[in-house]
Amino acid sequence: MRGEGGQAAAEFVALLLVCCLTLGALLALGGRFDGRASGGFLARQIVCAVGGRCERDERQLVDAYGERDAATVRALAPNLVYEPGERELPVDWRRCRRVSCATAPDDSGLDAHVTDRRARATAFTRLIRRRGRLYVQYWLYYPDSNTALAGSDRLWERLTLLKRIRRLLDGTADYPGFHRDDWEGVFLRVDPDGAVWARATSHGHVQGCKWRACRNRWVRSTGWVRVSRGSHSGHVPYRSEPVWQDPERTGQRRYVPLAGPPRRIPLIPGRGLEERSSTGEGLRLVPLETRGRRGYAPIEPDVKPPWRKRAYADPETDES
Repeated sequence: MRGEGGQAAAEFVALLLVCCLTLGALLALGGRFDGRASGGFLARQIVCAVGGRCERDERQLVDAYGERDAATVRALAPNLVYEPGERELPVDWRRCRRVSCATAPDDSGLDAHVTDRRARATAFTRLIRRRGRLYVQYWLYYPDSNTALAGSDRLWERLTLLKRIRRLLDGTADYPGFHRDDWEGVFLRVDPDGAVWARATSHGHVQGCKWRACRNRWVRSTGWVRVSRGSHSGHVPYRSEPVWQDPERTGQRRYVPLAGPPRRIPLIPGRGLEERSSTGEGLRLVPLETRGRRGYAPIEPDVKPPWRKRAYADPETDES
């Protein structure tokens, strides 16, 4: 046992040395490198070195999917970026079902993989092969959902009349956009040519980007999914940029936007988004097929776990 302890200590010291060298390199770059790409890797390696649980977690993926598919599920794990004000991380429902154990600091420069109560950021996985395509679903559990669309949660708190009306109609003055237990999903599709497409769950449907044109659509995966404050609905973050006509070809003296859809430019944290993230490398992955659903009891009857949703069996459905 002493020999094993000494080996673990040596590995941990070596890992700390690698971290120090990496951080030194980042400082030498003068802030031109965001560091999130390596943040999840370092966080996961530190957790593995200290806790020794990662090997068991990865073995569960291999037992569920085999070596090759397990590697694919790990490689495609989504990078999450959170809208300002969102403090919850997706967690393992078997260990955390309260908001207090799922929160982390709302720091725009933070790559968060562990909550304030030491719960690990977790995604529950599901793999499907159909018509030559590979679908990988990542289901995210949050202890609650509190819809904040257009500031509706804050408006509710200010308007006493709305609470009185709801109490008369429903017998409760609770905010109607709130419920316990929240399951959201990030879905990846790999086509036979290797192209990777993405979409995420959002208020009962699915969407690629956040615009109406992306409702129930797959979009090219950028590796990132943005989590909305409160409701935890998701979308692939893009910004739009108009496509301009060529003045030499059209004879125009100035550029004129083309009629048609704008060009979509991916938004990446550290470059286009200054928001907290949880990079996929640091997510703990739990296969739903063999491990994730045992003993689940819903807190609210209207909130369905993934295996009771249509999307779990049909990856092309528009229902979430």
